[in-house]
Amino acid sequence: MPKENVARVVQGDDAIETFRGYTAAFQSLNARAVARHYHVPALLIAPHAVYPLASTEAVEEAYRRVMGDAAAKGYARTEFSPLLERHLAEDLAVISGNGTWKKDSGEELQRFGITYTLRKVENDWRIVVAVIHDPIPPPRPSA
Repeated sequence: MPKENVARVVQGDDAIETFRGYTAAFQSLNARAVARHYHVPALLIAPHAVYPLASTEAVEEAYRRVMGDAAAKGYARTEFSPLLERHLAEDLAVISGNGTWKKDSGEELQRFGITYTLRKVENDWRIVVAVIHDPIPPPRPSA
């Protein structure tokens, strides 16, 4: 997976590394591997639905549906640029940015924005809220 640009507002343990592991698991279309990156209960908020993820099995089920749809469209990978990591507390971080689903040919399938909240649990960062939303517009230049 190509390295993306990451801006860190507050230095701390790398929640972004957990996010990279999660995206690699998603890219392999392995729902069980994705579920390992979650701390349940958790929430997955998509443009037209909210999925309460009360268990690891619920995470797997939700992602099997998403991955089935992605595979049917010819999904091969997700590209991110840039990602922003912000630490709200020693054990709480937010990662936000934009992503693009792509086919093997490089054709763009879908653009989207992401905002993930991760919590440090027993020395590991885990996703507690995943929000998929409209792409985040680039900052406007100051006048």
